[in-house]
Amino acid sequence: MEKLREDFSNIVGALLLSMLFSIVCNRVGYDTGIIKSLPGLLILVAISLAGYVLSYIVPIKKITAVLWVSLIAIFLSSPISPVSEQVIFHVGNVSLMSVVTPILAYAGVLVGKDWGKFRQLGLKAIIISIVVMAGTFLVSSLLGDFFMKIFG
Repeated sequence: MEKLREDFSNIVGALLLSMLFSIVCNRVGYDTGIIKSLPGLLILVAISLAGYVLSYIVPIKKITAVLWVSLIAIFLSSPISPVSEQVIFHVGNVSLMSVVTPILAYAGVLVGKDWGKFRQLGLKAIIISIVVMAGTFLVSSLLGDFFMKIFG
């Protein structure tokens, strides 16, 4: 619980900063008004914050914050949830790319910061990384296409 108190302000700050960037991206890139996208982004921030808090509180250390966030989001948007219609409606006003843009920018900064360490791994590690990313993309595309043919 002490670790949560230490990290809470950083987590909230990062989520609010990401929300601010997402608002700008949603406005500029998709011409969605701030008032229209704000409820959806607040829902996404609340889900993320709840997932982070659960990852600190629940004593099962193998369950990460990402899994908690996913479980909460799945529950809130599933038909068994009493708020699913509102959640889906408001989050539907937020473009996926406007949320992904700040996350990818942050990931790029992290990779750039550690580029020296990455280069020390050598050419073999770089080739393996590229093959893994390409394989992940290819398999995801094939699975998506497969399920679209079945259900779509």
